[in-house]
Amino acid sequence: MDNVMAELLRRLDVDSQSDDAQLVSDLYSDAVAAVLDFTRRDTLIGNMPVYAKQLAVVMFNRLDTEGEAQRDEGNIDRYFVTDIPSEIQRPLLRYRVAKPRGLTS
Repeated sequence: MDNVMAELLRRLDVDSQSDDAQLVSDLYSDAVAAVLDFTRRDTLIGNMPVYAKQLAVVMFNRLDTEGEAQRDEGNIDRYFVTDIPSEIQRPLLRYRVAKPRGLTS
């Protein structure tokens, strides 16, 4: 976890002694929870930590636009992805546990 946090702080250009360091740690914890929920798993396996880091970066960059799906600024329309971005979802699909369904006769 310490190595992951050091990589995230470096990637986001956040000083490890700043207040934002705790925010990055919280966002990584939220990203891990989202990845585990998406894959229906209890622990990270394989390359799942890489995708959790990528999602934490996305979450950090979304901080000023939380809760927005669209914003109009003058003649410019901006649309925001409000879920896990597809470029992170796609590789996570291989780690997804199948959901059992009832059988019908």
